[in-house]
Amino acid sequence: QLAATAASLARLTRPAALGELVSPLLVGPLERWDRQGLTVKLYGGHLADVDEGAALAGSNRIAVETDAGWEVMGFAGAELVSAGTYRLTRVLRGQGGTAVGTAAAGARAIVLDEAVVVLPVEAGWVGDTLALRAFAGRRDAEGTPFAGTVGLGPLSPLSLGHLRAVRDGSGDVALTWTRRSRADAGSWAALEVGLDYAPEAYRVTILDGVGPVRVIEVSAPVADYPAAAQVADFGGLPAGFGFTVSQLGAEFGPGAAATGAFNA
Repeated sequence: QLAATAASLARLTRPAALGELVSPLLVGPLERWDRQGLTVKLYGGHLADVDEGAALAGSNRIAVETDAGWEVMGFAGAELVSAGTYRLTRVLRGQGGTAVGTAAAGARAIVLDEAVVVLPVEAGWVGDTLALRAFAGRRDAEGTPFAGTVGLGPLSPLSLGHLRAVRDGSGDVALTWTRRSRADAGSWAALEVGLDYAPEAYRVTILDGVGPVRVIEVSAPVADYPAAAQVADFGGLPAGFGFTVSQLGAEFGPGAAATGAFNA
């Protein structure tokens, strides 16, 4: 419930399956299976294997509190290694637009099943910290106060995929990527997923090490980095450089940056 207005936000009918990491969580890959896996101990509930297609379609989701915030992960394999402890394999990192992070053993985890209620984000909550109160049944008259911070993540564009960089004979480098979308994209007939942030716009940042040397804004998933601009930025045609790309939202700005690299 919202503490200020006593407005009810959700009613939970059964406890969620909570747990913790048994071993540290390392940084893993995006957009492909993470073969490192993770081990989690649940205080209650149980997990089971699903086939890879079901995991890709949204089954078997768990959230872990990392140094980058709560990261949602999917998993196909769930091996019971001891009482309440599971080894999760064939893991999908950074689901739902969440950031991939690291976490120490003991980090909190929650299974995202039917016991968990997902609330829509109201525009007035964005960027604010809400004063909330939770009640443990009808006999709990006072409840327990806590705060919830609503970031821009749910309203910002998703990170991009399949970043590529290719130099042509003139020395120019073509940077390309694939747009992701929260818009309904269930049909395989469409050539592209729906555009959920209009007008379409992207920001490309060229990096010399970790420092930016040039920013390019474009309206399509391709950007040209001319040879003359490379010489101006690096003193010659570089053998390699890093770059990031973010999709821009007209209202809330750039989404999460995807990182790529060019190597001659």
